[in-house]
Amino acid sequence: MSAEPAANASGGKKPEKPPMMARFGKRYFASRSSKVKAVNSGDALHVLNEQERKALRRVEIGAVARAALAGALSGGVCAAAEVFANDEWPEDVVKYWLFLGGITVVASIAEIAFIYWDTLRSVHELARVAGIELFGKDRESSDDALVDALARAALELPNPVDMGMGVNPHREVKKWRLVLASLAYKAKVGVTNFLIKMMIRRVGGRVVLRQALPFVALPVTAFWNGVVTWLVLREARIRAMGPSAIEALVKVIFDDAPLLSPEGKLSAMRAVAAAIVRTQDLHPNLVRLLSVASKRAGDTGKAELDDVGLFLNDLPKLDPRERKVSLQLVAVACVVDGRVSSRERKLWSDALAAAGKSMEPQLLDKLRLGFVRGDEGTAATLRDV
Repeated sequence: MSAEPAANASGGKKPEKPPMMARFGKRYFASRSSKVKAVNSGDALHVLNEQERKALRRVEIGAVARAALAGALSGGVCAAAEVFANDEWPEDVVKYWLFLGGITVVASIAEIAFIYWDTLRSVHELARVAGIELFGKDRESSDDALVDALARAALELPNPVDMGMGVNPHREVKKWRLVLASLAYKAKVGVTNFLIKMMIRRVGGRVVLRQALPFVALPVTAFWNGVVTWLVLREARIRAMGPSAIEALVKVIFDDAPLLSPEGKLSAMRAVAAAIVRTQDLHPNLVRLLSVASKRAGDTGKAELDDVGLFLNDLPKLDPRERKVSLQLVAVACVVDGRVSSRERKLWSDALAAAGKSMEPQLLDKLRLGFVRGDEGTAATLRDV
């Protein structure tokens, strides 16, 4: 079963080819699926029972601990090499940096390779214990979109910018902010190391400093490795549960909805597209939501989808039951990536104001928490919108 996103307003433009690392991740998932036994889930895939939650926690804790240990070992090797180089070649800059640089490169490559492999393995195991079979019972068919999404999550690859769906996630974003965001993660480990070293210099003696400073990186690297791995697995879990949850939530919305008018269909699609623009990212769950909503709503022609202003301006003109569909889709779109940004909250409040509605702000958080936790009552929360 291969899920292809709907090319609604794109004139049939094909989505971009996945990067090499994502394709490698898919091959690894296929290989591991052929070697491990699938876990049958007794309920819907997006609903997590207590047994599944315990299994997920074991996978996550193990992956975080191994990533932290890998960072500590790599940092320890580099620190020991620095201490040795300081003692052996304190005045010979060439020998000092050739030795230290060589050790650092080898240790870093080994650390990164292990973490990537272990994270891929852990992401596949996470999907398996949640009852999600990535390659079907015959180990041949697969949901390509989900497999690609999980591989990108495991390898920390960015989401595509263009999926051929007529929605530009960067329509409202300034270019300099994209560059700044990409530099932020790379800077935080170095900045943390620098600040801790400055603190040690202020409180430690010279002899202690000379031997201890190289080892400052051990807890820092271990900490960040653990944090990043936890975030990666959290994102993978959200992506793994997304398709099943989206199918269920969209079914709730459209089963209670009337036959939509052309204006109602367009508003429903714009509701999801507006959230993508405000999220500024083609998150795979949002791509899936746009595709599933498109199949339920029907063809909207070649109308522009990603203009948030048009969506908000046309909401008051809809039939109340069609307006409810759009508001519910906005709510789902704001939470299916596992977080609600300030820009999404603004979209939600603007949509409610345009519809002449007032509602408790906690409802969006309740819907998000229910989705992330895999609670069975998430559909009931959505009906309250």
